[in-house]
Amino acid sequence: MERTIAAIPPEFLAQIENLSFQVEDWAEPATLEEVGLEDPRDLLGYYSGWPLSERTHDYGSCLPDVIIIFQLAVENHMEETGEPLARVLRETVVHELAHYFGFSEEEMDEVERHWAEQGK
Repeated sequence: MERTIAAIPPEFLAQIENLSFQVEDWAEPATLEEVGLEDPRDLLGYYSGWPLSERTHDYGSCLPDVIIIFQLAVENHMEETGEPLARVLRETVVHELAHYFGFSEEEMDEVERHWAEQGK
């Protein structure tokens, strides 16, 4: 996980404030419900907080935003797809960071489709 965070381009790292990265085994039922999923194997990561695009001058010194990586879901995904850990973590962290920067799920779906096409 540390290598994945260290590989984030400096121009993005410079914009990150008040953000915590955490690792948990699985998503809690309430988190799954919030994102519309039932199976915890389907959620590799989760961003909780106020996206930069929605912050105002009174954001202040709130608790940190959080990106959670669900370790057992990531491991399950690796077993099912054969993708290496570094790739799964990189894509998951980038996806959650995009939410931090204000991208919607729909916008991220488009970005991920583009990445998939580029990888062919």
